[in-house]
Amino acid sequence: MTVMRLFIQRQRYLFLVITLLLFSGCATHYTQEAYSDPYGFFSGIWHGFIFPYALIANIISWFLSLFGVEFLSNIQIIGRPNTGFFFYYIGFLLGLSAYGGAGAR
Repeated sequence: MTVMRLFIQRQRYLFLVITLLLFSGCATHYTQEAYSDPYGFFSGIWHGFIFPYALIANIISWFLSLFGVEFLSNIQIIGRPNTGFFFYYIGFLLGLSAYGGAGAR
């Protein structure tokens, strides 16, 4: 009985790995134009500043998508592709600090 369980468990893992590999082929790929002009420092500041509103829009979009309604579906919280940690994400944190995060007294 334990040999059969082991066989079934390995089949489940194999099925899971194959399924994940197939779904990874459906991942979004950016166009060449998007890579040539990624979001930078000032875009990060802006995205950090509008973060609460983008979060609310994403929650509303997710809730309405449960009923098949497409509304605000193109709003993202973080702009991609971006220039990475030292430019975009530092700007994003500075934009978030406008709400009293870093320099609040």
